[in-house]
Amino acid sequence: ESEINGRINQIDDNRLRKLLKVIFNEERFSKYTKVPAGKAWHHAYIGGLLEHTLEIIKICDLMCDIHEEINRDLLITGAILHDFGKIEELEFENGFDYTDKGKLLGHIVIIANLIEKECEKIDDFPQDLKDNLLHLVLSHQGKLEFASPVIPKTLEAIVLYHADELSAKTNAYKGAILSEI
Repeated sequence: ESEINGRINQIDDNRLRKLLKVIFNEERFSKYTKVPAGKAWHHAYIGGLLEHTLEIIKICDLMCDIHEEINRDLLITGAILHDFGKIEELEFENGFDYTDKGKLLGHIVIIANLIEKECEKIDDFPQDLKDNLLHLVLSHQGKLEFASPVIPKTLEAIVLYHADELSAKTNAYKGAILSEI
């Protein structure tokens, strides 16, 4: 938990840092630290979303070290927020299932709506910055057939998509291998 707060505090762009702090209010943060990242496929356990997000941040950070033209603040903010909508999409008190809101909207639309709403409260939040951040969350599943409304079109979006895939698939296959032993 303190690791995610530490990452938020490392964001140099004060508008993105402020947005993250507004989104990660106490009530949402409490839910965020418990929710699984998925119902069955990957990180499907209490705290799975936090673990998945921290893995993706580390992968994205490494890519920023290798490719200095990547906007680190934008990419890390997108990594932190990409699955945040799952706090409203999944219920986990009595087993893992989708909420009504989750079934009707899905986690991508939920976080996109939240970003839109919270950006309005921040004075002079640049439209292009908001659009680029929204593009990251809207395209993070990579393909239209995987429920992304758009495909990745920026370097940051492509890195986020591949980091998400690497984290999710490694965890899912690790679980499958362990269950075979």
